[in-house]
Amino acid sequence: QQYVIGLHKGHDNLLSQMGNADEAPAQKSVTIKTLGNEKMCITVMLAVLADGIKLPPYVILKRKTMLKDQLPTGIIGRCQNQGWMSTGLMKDWLNIVWNRRPGVLVHKRRMLVLGTFKGYLTPAMKNIIGEMNAALASVPGGMS
Repeated sequence: QQYVIGLHKGHDNLLSQMGNADEAPAQKSVTIKTLGNEKMCITVMLAVLADGIKLPPYVILKRKTMLKDQLPTGIIGRCQNQGWMSTGLMKDWLNIVWNRRPGVLVHKRRMLVLGTFKGYLTPAMKNIIGEMNAALASVPGGMS
């Protein structure tokens, strides 16, 4: 917390350009259109900006292909064999969700707070986030 607060004060980020995101396995039953009565493991990447704006949920389904019109409008869906976030999907999330948030083209200073998933913290991922002019802060799970 103190590190993130220090980054905010030191860089004078606008609240609309500070985001907090992390993935979580879905804990509730969610009804989606499928071909049968299958059970599916899903992970959801949720993100919110410090001004309270929620970014679109990014849902990862444990399957090989996405069925047409499977998820409700406003939810971004992807498939992955294990049903969880990968480095490739993280890059996709950065482009599809983080880079399309309100004000992204206007403001240069940004901060993204992520959990400690190893796919977030690779040198390649840090470089990608750095090229997006975002300061990266990592907060271990369970810390608030």
